[in-house]
Amino acid sequence: MPIRMTDDPDYDGNQEDNSGRRERPNIGGGGNNPLIYFLPQLIGLLFRYPKIGIPLLVLGGGAFFFFKGCGGASSASESQQNASAYATGASMKQDVYDQAQVFEPLADNKKNPLPERFSLLNFAPKRLNQGQQGSCVAWASAYACRTILQAQQTGENPTQIAFSPSYLYNQIKLEGCQGAYIKTAMDALTNNGNLPLSQFPYTDENCNKEPNANEIAAGQRYRIKGFNRLSRDGEDYKVNMLAIKQNLAAGNPVVIGMQVGGSFMQGMTGKDIWIPDESDYAMRGFGGHAMCVVGYDDYKNGGAYQIMNSWGEEWGNNGVAYVRYNDFEYFVVEAYGVNSLGKASVENPDRFKVELGLVDNKTKQNINLKLKDANVFQTQTPIKIGDRFKVEFTNTIDCYTYVFGMEKDGSSYVLFPYTKKHSPYCGISGTRLFPRDKSLEADNIGNKDFIAVVVTKSPIDYDALNVKINAQKGKPYQDMINIALSNESITGISYQALGSNIGFETALNGKNAAAMIIEIDKR
Repeated sequence: MPIRMTDDPDYDGNQEDNSGRRERPNIGGGGNNPLIYFLPQLIGLLFRYPKIGIPLLVLGGGAFFFFKGCGGASSASESQQNASAYATGASMKQDVYDQAQVFEPLADNKKNPLPERFSLLNFAPKRLNQGQQGSCVAWASAYACRTILQAQQTGENPTQIAFSPSYLYNQIKLEGCQGAYIKTAMDALTNNGNLPLSQFPYTDENCNKEPNANEIAAGQRYRIKGFNRLSRDGEDYKVNMLAIKQNLAAGNPVVIGMQVGGSFMQGMTGKDIWIPDESDYAMRGFGGHAMCVVGYDDYKNGGAYQIMNSWGEEWGNNGVAYVRYNDFEYFVVEAYGVNSLGKASVENPDRFKVELGLVDNKTKQNINLKLKDANVFQTQTPIKIGDRFKVEFTNTIDCYTYVFGMEKDGSSYVLFPYTKKHSPYCGISGTRLFPRDKSLEADNIGNKDFIAVVVTKSPIDYDALNVKINAQKGKPYQDMINIALSNESITGISYQALGSNIGFETALNGKNAAAMIIEIDKR
């Protein structure tokens, strides 16, 4: 059987030492206690409409007592004040989170050194309060994240160009205006974009006003390019700490769904960092809340992420606070990275530069490749049957990477993405070693295998491309690939052998794809 992906038995999804970390308690369904979830809204309604106070107190009194007992508020009045001020609204379900593709991070810090601290706060708008509406998902995704991307891209004042939470939330809200899924918000930003807050004002009074056809059309110019979930793997839903830091250091804010309650909602006024007390770790009465991660600092209390909230300037330090790495990993359930929009001053975005190699798992050395013809390369010496290796890929601008292989009957198959859960997106420039949890392995049939690495500037339907490749079955594999890509191929590329690796640099010239075919000799 030709080259196949096989599991790495010693794969560590987070590439970090997990010793001494707490195990998150079993909080199925996102851990949202329904009574606590609606408590801030119940109390807000009580203040706004006193005549319904008795029914609300009867309905919410038990939940309020439970919240006070678990959260550690110093008094009933303090608990009431904080609960009425701080609404949440992130609904978190694993089956919804699972629908987002998994981001393929860069290799570790040896190949891609990260700064010890980084912050996007200068691109963030003024911290406002979402009020009594459970619209935190829209505040984190539109007002915070989308605004930061825009401010970076254009250099404009973030508060003046801030995006509307209501434009997004009113399209994605759950029943009763009290919640939304982050995945749904990301889909809406990708498909419909957003409008500035000045063009679509926010109110927490209701969520009935949806954008009309003209507003939807106007919002298209502010669409994001896409997003990925930043989890360890397709089936491992714990947050990938390395991927989050890499996204931030590349200028991409991260939207999270976090379990909050207790001391996070009470007593954070003026505090720069959240230090959970022991009762917080049980997460009794906690609920889902979306926020935007805007930075990190490896030296802040042993390392911490900087988080922008939607509870006004009085919460934390001007609406922002740090959460220590271990606590972040413990309380955060979902994390989404957004595809970069670019920056106000960057290198030519139409100049495509790629370097590709194959790295032997045992020796950690690159397998030497040589140019054979046009875009066809060959291993300089045969590899051993059973040897396992990974693809090393370096890019300078955001792109998408796909790997195909040739079966023994001459047909083509998809090697990567190896499941629909894995993203081909390479949005952060640097060096990747992929797949993270699998490797390519040479079988004992025949003495030659073929793989093709296809790199595109815009995403493609790789299954449809594979059908086109197979329509050329019977021809040499390089011809099958090149003919299938003929309409999208960048012309005039000079492919090169770069030491042990291979690569190219070219202008896009209105085209989208380039392919490198590798003959793998084996013995």
